[in-house]
Formats: sequence, C-alpha cells, structure tokens
Amino acid sequence: MSTKFGILAENIEHSKLVDEDGDLHYYISTAIFEPVFFRGTNSRWLTNFGKFLPDDMRVYALDNTQQGIFTIKDCKDFLNKELDETAS
Repeated sequence: MSTKFGILAENIEHSKLVDEDGDLHYYISTAIFEPVFFRGTNSRWLTNFGKFLPDDMRVYALDNTQQGIFTIKDCKDFLNKELDETAS
C-alpha cells in the first residue's frame, strides 16, 4: 500500500503527535511535515536531501499507517531491499 512519509518541520514533542502504534493522531495536520519519501509502486525519495538526513531521524506516515517505517534508516533499508529484489 502506498504511503508518503515526512519529517517534522515544527518543534513539537513526538509523543503528542502519535498514538500507541506510532501512527499520527487523526487530528494532526500534515502541513507541519516536509514530505521526504514515498513507499509504493516506484518507491523513491521526494527530496534531493532525503538520503542525506541522519539515519535516526523520525519519519511520519502522512496518508496511511507507518508500515514498519519509522526512521530515515528504515526508508534507506526499504529502498535497498526493493533494489535487491528487482536485481534478482
């Protein structure tokens, strides 16, 4: 299932944004995030700087659930896994 992920562009405490599963509360506006990664058909970085962000930086699913992706490193790992699968 396709999902757009973003990084927080405002200084807001993480625990105030997400529920116990790590998904954004329904009432949180996605306008406070900078989209950086797309997971789905043709997964890709949405910005030129996404792959250079710190591995431990949190990412937030903006239009779906987290689906196991919580950090920039998870995005990188997902892309690498996809590349390995297509190369096989």
